[in-house]
Amino acid sequence: MKYITGHRVNVRTIRKLSDNDGMTLRNGKIIQYKTGWQVGIHGVECKTAEEVSKLLHSPICRKGNIGIWLSNGIYYVDISKRVATKSKALEMGEMMNQQSIYGWAPRKKGQLVWCE
Repeated sequence: MKYITGHRVNVRTIRKLSDNDGMTLRNGKIIQYKTGWQVGIHGVECKTAEEVSKLLHSPICRKGNIGIWLSNGIYYVDISKRVATKSKALEMGEMMNQQSIYGWAPRKKGQLVWCE
């Protein structure tokens, strides 16, 4: 794991997301993992970057990984878990009614796989 930013994400950073773009946070900072798959386990929809920022400062978002992405003007914020294998990630994603899982590097970097 490596932190991409040395500071906590703020409203301006959230507003910079373009449609179908996202980020993963740990301790409020953008992170990137070397391997594995990210799976959302609990999610909330927000209409504004300010709502997302407020949610990020709530106790529920202070531990673990938080995924944020923007799609069609809606911010999706998930508490997420990283797992080692694609098959386990798909199994968890389906169990949690997730639409997709996210693959980290090396071969999977940026790979979004739909759960069915």
